[in-house]
Amino acid sequence: MVSGPLAAHVRLNDPAALTQVYRVHQAPLVRYAHRLTGSIETAHDVVQDVFVKLWEQRETLIVELSLQALLYTMTRNRALNQNRRRTRIAPDVEVEDAHHQATHSADPVAPDAVLQARELGRYLRRWIGELPPRRAEAFALSRFDGLSHAEIATVMGLSIRTVDTHIVHALRDLRHRLDALVGAPSRQPLAP
Repeated sequence: MVSGPLAAHVRLNDPAALTQVYRVHQAPLVRYAHRLTGSIETAHDVVQDVFVKLWEQRETLIVELSLQALLYTMTRNRALNQNRRRTRIAPDVEVEDAHHQATHSADPVAPDAVLQARELGRYLRRWIGELPPRRAEAFALSRFDGLSHAEIATVMGLSIRTVDTHIVHALRDLRHRLDALVGAPSRQPLAP
């Protein structure tokens, strides 16, 4: 049984509700599936399959926390099934979007700042890719996909406390690497 106002409309065979859910969640789910599979084509296929399955099983699905958490869980399961041998996540830090916003905003940005942002983005992508896979996934779901810790726990099949620990450790690891890069003394880990 699907719950929530929009989910209820999907359950009542409302194609417009499914279209609305698709428009809101498709792009973030594709980015998430891409991080899990490493292939944009596979990611699109995974998300398409998720929405087909959502529609086919709309009358029997149970939404425990949120429709968003259910969609991420379905995407994760389907993506991992597509690529069982995958052991690392290809992080998707969207530095190019930040660069585009910086260079097309009303305030001019110094070229050096743009280059530094790109270089930092490359470092972050590499460092996130070197985190343990579960830690990288929890961090990406939190920071790039905007899921709450409770939603991440549901998606990953973990306790909220474990998710908290993964994110705190990821932030600590990234902070240490950033401090080493700029030559600053290490600081306390950032709060999630």
